[in-house]
Amino acid sequence: MNKSNRRKVNSRRALSFVYHALFLLIVFVVQALILPYIKTLPSIPLILPLAAVGAAMFEGGARGAAVGLFAGVLCDVSMNRPVAQFTVLFTVICLIIGVLSDTVFARGFAPYFILCVITLTVCSAAQMFTLLFFDGAEPRWLLAEATWQLLVSLPFTVPIYFGARGLVRRSENNE
Repeated sequence: MNKSNRRKVNSRRALSFVYHALFLLIVFVVQALILPYIKTLPSIPLILPLAAVGAAMFEGGARGAAVGLFAGVLCDVSMNRPVAQFTVLFTVICLIIGVLSDTVFARGFAPYFILCVITLTVCSAAQMFTLLFFDGAEPRWLLAEATWQLLVSLPFTVPIYFGARGLVRRSENNE
Protein backbone atom coordinates (compact mmCIF):
# COMPACT_ATOMS: atom_id res chain seq x y z
CA MET A 1 0.00 0.00 0.00
CA ASN A 2 1.50 3.31 -0.98
CA LYS A 3 1.57 6.41 1.17
CA SER A 4 -1.39 8.09 -0.52
CA ASN A 5 -3.67 5.09 -0.04
CA ARG A 6 -2.55 4.69 3.56
CA ARG A 7 -3.51 8.32 4.28
CA LYS A 8 -6.94 7.79 2.72
CA VAL A 9 -7.57 4.71 4.82
CA ASN A 10 -6.41 6.45 8.00
CA SER A 11 -8.53 9.52 7.30
CA ARG A 12 -11.55 7.31 6.55
CA ARG A 13 -11.06 5.45 9.84
CA ALA A 14 -10.68 8.69 11.79
CA LEU A 15 -13.79 10.13 10.19
CA SER A 16 -15.75 6.96 10.96
CA PHE A 17 -14.61 7.12 14.60
CA VAL A 18 -15.72 10.78 14.87
CA TYR A 19 -19.11 9.91 13.36
CA HIS A 20 -19.57 7.10 15.89
CA ALA A 21 -18.62 9.40 18.77
CA LEU A 22 -21.22 11.94 17.63
CA PHE A 23 -23.75 9.13 17.22
CA LEU A 24 -23.06 8.03 20.79
CA LEU A 25 -23.66 11.58 22.01
CA ILE A 26 -27.03 11.65 20.27
CA VAL A 27 -27.96 8.28 21.76
CA PHE A 28 -26.80 9.56 25.16
CA VAL A 29 -29.15 12.54 24.89
CA VAL A 30 -32.04 10.22 24.05
CA GLN A 31 -31.03 7.83 26.86
CA ALA A 32 -30.63 10.48 29.54
CA LEU A 33 -33.13 13.18 28.60
CA ILE A 34 -36.02 11.53 26.75
CA LEU A 35 -36.49 7.85 27.65
CA PRO A 36 -36.71 8.29 31.46
CA TYR A 37 -39.75 10.53 31.00
CA ILE A 38 -41.81 8.12 28.88
CA LYS A 39 -44.15 6.79 31.54
CA THR A 40 -46.01 4.28 29.36
CA LEU A 41 -43.05 1.87 29.29
CA PRO A 42 -42.76 -0.69 32.11
CA SER A 43 -39.01 0.01 32.38
CA ILE A 44 -36.49 2.53 31.06
CA PRO A 45 -34.80 1.21 27.90
CA LEU A 46 -31.03 0.96 27.97
CA ILE A 47 -29.88 1.94 24.47
CA LEU A 48 -26.35 3.23 24.96
CA PRO A 49 -24.94 -0.34 25.07
CA LEU A 50 -26.67 -1.03 21.76
CA ALA A 51 -24.90 1.90 20.14
CA ALA A 52 -21.58 0.84 21.69
CA VAL A 53 -21.98 -2.69 20.31
CA GLY A 54 -22.76 -1.31 16.86
CA ALA A 55 -19.79 1.05 16.90
CA ALA A 56 -17.42 -1.67 18.15
CA MET A 57 -18.68 -4.06 15.52
CA PHE A 58 -17.89 -1.66 12.70
CA GLU A 59 -14.78 -0.01 14.19
CA GLY A 60 -12.81 -3.11 15.17
CA GLY A 61 -10.66 -3.95 18.19
CA ALA A 62 -8.71 -0.91 19.44
CA ARG A 63 -11.10 1.74 18.14
CA GLY A 64 -13.99 -0.37 19.43
CA ALA A 65 -12.45 -0.32 22.90
CA ALA A 66 -12.07 3.47 22.69
CA VAL A 67 -15.72 3.77 21.66
CA GLY A 68 -16.65 1.46 24.56
CA LEU A 69 -14.72 3.62 26.99
CA PHE A 70 -16.54 6.73 25.76
CA ALA A 71 -19.93 4.98 25.83
CA GLY A 72 -19.25 3.61 29.31
CA VAL A 73 -18.51 7.05 30.70
CA LEU A 74 -21.69 8.39 29.08
CA CYS A 75 -23.73 5.49 30.48
CA ASP A 76 -22.33 6.01 33.98
CA VAL A 77 -23.20 9.70 33.75
CA SER A 78 -26.73 9.05 32.45
CA MET A 79 -27.47 6.48 35.18
CA ASN A 80 -25.73 8.28 38.07
CA ARG A 81 -23.49 5.26 38.67
CA PRO A 82 -19.94 5.12 39.97
CA VAL A 83 -17.74 6.04 37.02
CA ALA A 84 -15.84 2.76 36.89
CA GLN A 85 -18.78 0.36 36.61
CA PHE A 86 -19.97 0.74 33.02
CA THR A 87 -16.79 2.40 31.82
CA VAL A 88 -14.73 -0.72 32.46
CA LEU A 89 -17.54 -3.05 31.44
CA PHE A 90 -18.17 -1.38 28.06
CA THR A 91 -14.47 -1.05 27.32
CA VAL A 92 -13.93 -4.79 27.78
CA ILE A 93 -17.13 -5.76 25.96
CA CYS A 94 -16.41 -3.48 23.00
CA LEU A 95 -12.80 -4.66 22.78
CA ILE A 96 -13.97 -8.27 22.60
CA ILE A 97 -16.72 -7.46 20.09
CA GLY A 98 -14.35 -5.41 17.95
CA VAL A 99 -11.74 -8.15 17.81
CA LEU A 100 -14.34 -10.84 17.12
CA SER A 101 -15.97 -8.77 14.38
CA ASP A 102 -12.57 -8.38 12.71
CA THR A 103 -11.84 -12.11 12.87
CA VAL A 104 -14.89 -14.32 13.47
CA PHE A 105 -18.27 -12.58 13.24
CA ALA A 106 -19.97 -11.23 10.17
CA ARG A 107 -21.06 -7.62 10.47
CA GLY A 108 -24.71 -8.38 9.83
CA PHE A 109 -27.84 -7.74 11.83
CA ALA A 110 -28.19 -11.27 13.28
CA PRO A 111 -24.76 -11.30 15.02
CA TYR A 112 -25.38 -7.71 16.13
CA PHE A 113 -28.73 -8.65 17.67
CA ILE A 114 -27.26 -11.65 19.51
CA LEU A 115 -24.39 -9.53 20.82
CA CYS A 116 -26.88 -6.88 21.98
CA VAL A 117 -28.89 -9.47 23.92
CA ILE A 118 -25.71 -10.73 25.58
CA THR A 119 -24.49 -7.20 26.33
CA LEU A 120 -27.84 -6.12 27.80
CA THR A 121 -27.90 -9.25 29.96
CA VAL A 122 -24.40 -8.51 31.27
CA CYS A 123 -25.42 -4.88 31.92
CA SER A 124 -28.49 -6.07 33.84
CA ALA A 125 -26.32 -8.34 35.96
CA ALA A 126 -23.98 -5.43 36.68
CA GLN A 127 -26.90 -3.24 37.69
CA MET A 128 -28.34 -5.96 39.93
CA PHE A 129 -25.10 -6.83 41.72
CA THR A 130 -25.13 -3.95 44.21
CA LEU A 131 -28.87 -4.13 44.78
CA LEU A 132 -28.80 -7.86 45.35
CA PHE A 133 -25.74 -8.27 47.56
CA PHE A 134 -25.50 -4.96 49.41
CA ASP A 135 -29.05 -3.61 49.53
CA GLY A 136 -30.85 -6.93 49.98
CA ALA A 137 -33.31 -6.50 47.14
CA GLU A 138 -35.66 -9.30 46.22
CA PRO A 139 -34.11 -11.45 43.41
CA ARG A 140 -37.49 -12.09 41.73
CA TRP A 141 -38.16 -8.36 41.50
CA LEU A 142 -34.69 -7.72 40.07
CA LEU A 143 -35.07 -10.46 37.45
CA ALA A 144 -38.49 -9.15 36.45
CA GLU A 145 -37.10 -5.62 36.09
CA ALA A 146 -34.11 -6.89 34.09
CA THR A 147 -36.42 -8.83 31.78
CA TRP A 148 -38.61 -5.77 31.18
CA GLN A 149 -35.57 -3.62 30.53
CA LEU A 150 -34.27 -6.15 28.01
CA LEU A 151 -37.64 -6.39 26.26
CA VAL A 152 -38.16 -2.63 25.97
CA SER A 153 -34.54 -2.09 24.84
CA LEU A 154 -34.47 -4.66 22.04
CA PRO A 155 -36.74 -2.76 19.59
CA PHE A 156 -34.09 -0.04 19.50
CA THR A 157 -31.59 -2.49 17.97
CA VAL A 158 -33.04 -1.96 14.50
CA PRO A 159 -32.58 1.82 14.16
CA ILE A 160 -29.27 1.81 16.03
CA TYR A 161 -27.82 -0.96 13.85
CA PHE A 162 -28.79 0.80 10.63
CA GLY A 163 -27.50 4.10 12.03
CA ALA A 164 -24.13 2.60 12.95
CA ARG A 165 -23.84 0.81 9.62
CA GLY A 166 -24.80 3.98 7.76
CA LEU A 167 -22.05 5.93 9.52
CA VAL A 168 -19.44 3.54 8.16
CA ARG A 169 -20.80 3.85 4.65
CA ARG A 170 -20.96 7.63 4.98
CA SER A 171 -17.30 7.85 6.00
CA GLU A 172 -16.34 5.57 3.08
CA ASN A 173 -18.19 7.83 0.66
CA ASN A 174 -16.53 11.00 2.03
CA GLU A 175 -12.94 10.00 1.28
